[in-house]
Amino acid sequence: MRIACAAALLLALPLSALAADPAPSTDALAKEIVARYRQALVLAADYDSLDAAAKERVSIVGRILFTANNEALEELHNRLDADLAALTKAPLADSSALATFLKLLEANDPWRDADKLAFRDLVRSLATAVPSGKAAEPWRKRLADDAAALQQIHELYEKEMAALFGKLGSRGLTVRREKWDDYLKFLRTLYTREKILDTFRDELSALDAGLRGGKRAPRKVDPLLIDGGKLPPMSLVISFDDGPHPVHTKTVLDTLAAKGVKGMFFELGKNVGELKSDGTVKELKGAELTQRLLKEGHVLANHTVNHKFLPKLSEERLDHEIDDSRTILEAASKQKVALFRPPYGARSEAVDLAIENRKLMAYLWNVDSLDWADPVPSSIADRVVQQVEALKRGVILMHDVHPQSAEALPLVLDALLAKGYKFYLWNGSEFIGDKPAGRGEAEVTPRAGASFYRKSHAVVVGINDYKSWPKLSYAVNDAKAVREVLVSKFLFPPENVTLLLDHEATRERILTALGDTMGDGARVQRDDRLFVFFAGHGTTRQLPNGKSLGYIVPVDADAKNLQGTAISMSNFEDISDEVPAKHIFFAMDACYSGLALTRGAAPAQSGDVGRYLAEVTRRTTREVLTAGGADEQVSDRGPNGHSIFTWTLLQGLEGRADLNGDGYVTGSELGAYVAPAVSQISHQTPAFGSLVGSDGGEFVLELNHQAEFLTDESHQLEEEAISLNSELDRVRQLVAEKKKLMSELEKSQKELASLQAAPAAADPALAKKEQAKRENDRGTTLYRERKYAEALAAFQSAAQLAPDDPQSANNVGFLLFKMGKSAESVPWLEKTVKLDPARAPAYVNLGDAYDKSGRTADAARVYRKYLELMPNSPLKDRVKARIGQLETASK
Repeated sequence: MRIACAAALLLALPLSALAADPAPSTDALAKEIVARYRQALVLAADYDSLDAAAKERVSIVGRILFTANNEALEELHNRLDADLAALTKAPLADSSALATFLKLLEANDPWRDADKLAFRDLVRSLATAVPSGKAAEPWRKRLADDAAALQQIHELYEKEMAALFGKLGSRGLTVRREKWDDYLKFLRTLYTREKILDTFRDELSALDAGLRGGKRAPRKVDPLLIDGGKLPPMSLVISFDDGPHPVHTKTVLDTLAAKGVKGMFFELGKNVGELKSDGTVKELKGAELTQRLLKEGHVLANHTVNHKFLPKLSEERLDHEIDDSRTILEAASKQKVALFRPPYGARSEAVDLAIENRKLMAYLWNVDSLDWADPVPSSIADRVVQQVEALKRGVILMHDVHPQSAEALPLVLDALLAKGYKFYLWNGSEFIGDKPAGRGEAEVTPRAGASFYRKSHAVVVGINDYKSWPKLSYAVNDAKAVREVLVSKFLFPPENVTLLLDHEATRERILTALGDTMGDGARVQRDDRLFVFFAGHGTTRQLPNGKSLGYIVPVDADAKNLQGTAISMSNFEDISDEVPAKHIFFAMDACYSGLALTRGAAPAQSGDVGRYLAEVTRRTTREVLTAGGADEQVSDRGPNGHSIFTWTLLQGLEGRADLNGDGYVTGSELGAYVAPAVSQISHQTPAFGSLVGSDGGEFVLELNHQAEFLTDESHQLEEEAISLNSELDRVRQLVAEKKKLMSELEKSQKELASLQAAPAAADPALAKKEQAKRENDRGTTLYRERKYAEALAAFQSAAQLAPDDPQSANNVGFLLFKMGKSAESVPWLEKTVKLDPARAPAYVNLGDAYDKSGRTADAARVYRKYLELMPNSPLKDRVKARIGQLETASK
């Protein structure tokens, strides 16, 4: 075992422990381990209910406790190993470290059974290290019995733990001891989250901007920070910290090899080698695992020498931690190590400067397994899968130094691979090796239009709970839905989208988000775009000169003092001048008048859509789309919990506003789609135009193709929404007939005709694969509106254009089955699983088709395959029940 670094251990201990003996007795050391284990559990409980700032503080402090326990467990292991080695010479005394520890472990007091799980891996390791000989035999049996007892406790508690940490199924037996929630209640009588965090106030205060909500303004090094938000949808990176570990890293590598997945390993220099005074490196056993992971195609990265808390170090010690570790890792690997992850993700101004000076990037994460606090592999896996499903992309953080992490890994990989996610190696700006591409991948493919912009930003505001104005019902839901479509469909990085809801949406915070944050030239640059959405009250004030001025109403606005407490359109005009981004689009679900708008002035189109888009995206624009005119009541009761305006806007963003079928939605197309549609179906008259100062540019949103394999779980619209969409389709036909509306948005009717000259499917320049994706998109939209015959025709067209596309084949088969044509659906679904054997939804569809066609044995077989790929699917109970019925009927 590695020798623990006493300085690192002391740094990581709570402040109350700093005055303790630096070499505590075995009894005291074991009790410290249990205390930190308990504190980590209290911190992790109800983690999902915390806000972002609290989560970050909890995560950092939890990892400090986690690292301290790693160090303490190593120290304890070294002492007990020494006693086992001494057994070859003489029996152990009752006062030995091993005897003291086992007496404490086997007693009923002061620890509870759940406390003893902190030592499960330690005891299991000791049980395999007992030497041969008569004197050692009683200890061999005792340790083996204790290891078995701890494993039994683990299994007995697993169901209770999983209920706390996740929703995956449990392997635990029905018999159990003290309930886990009772154990947690007991821990809360000893500790509270607030008191634990307060114990580490010095560490947290040293972080400055390293914490969310820090007072210091972000440094220019922040753009060099890597997390998973910039990855394409359905793309993942899996990373492991703190290794290499002699046992668990090997298990992790074996699992990755079996699953065909590559990972990134952020290793501690002390586990790989020892840097001597003459600058040479003495390799340790960990170097062999480092060399193995490189040979197998994984990435090696720097995680410091000793896992110190960097914000509290002197400049000299900070340099030592980063540089010495890199020297050790490069000596072992015989290659440059360019990536760096600060321990705990903890950064401060000094840490940022050190990273910047070395031209490194802080490689963080956005999917946290919390395996530092969770002893249950299944709940670790469930937590990871749930976070990934919410984000649809990300860098996953795990640790290869504990058994529960190694045991959770195959569950994580199986679940995510079955859902269509792909794992890549990514250095923050480019992919290493394989890139996100290839047949049958369930991902959203960014279109070429993404190159129109360097970065995408958004500020999204929704207010229901007003203080001095009438409360609204749907504004918050509207804002959440707009954020979701920007992130999932248009690839806006989640960290670049500011969401302000209800009490957060004060005048100060809205203006800060728009003016200070978006006006920061280090964050937002000329080639960026900004989408602004506001859902809430709007009002109009008549000015003495007879003109009118529109306002949006923040949550804290005073109806009697609009000028001082609301935000006028004049404010927006000033802000738009200060934001460096070349394109800004304001979508305002509120009432306005007196907008200083001009009609669209797009440049003449050359007849080539690509060149047209390149030109309009080069020019500056500030476009505005509002829900209603002066003093109009905008409808807050549309389908699916949205206002009429936002529902129509969302439908436009989903693709309905692509009026010329080129795969892009421009600002003027949104205006042309939304404004007349809303005015026809409600008593409000949306307005669209450009702010003074625009020079003919166009805000452009590139549509990305849907990648859904339809099943019974697939979302469909409610009748109210379908009815409204039918009405929107009728209005859209009116728009096509009234070219005057488009001529107001383009320079001339001739330019409009050029834009809308031909449907996408007739464009000879489009590849068949691109046409197939569009047909699939159209079919999915029609399916959600329950227009099955039209959807089937679209999917069949897609399958004809791209015969090797498993998504098209699945969706044809599913629709045929849905329409009662089971026998016809079978060949299509068989083709799907042949094209993509890992695509789980196709197996449940094929099982249903076999079942309905009387092929019961085949149905049971593919149902089992489905459960193997997706053991925790919402359909699992239905599928398991049907397998049981089929097996019973066959007997």
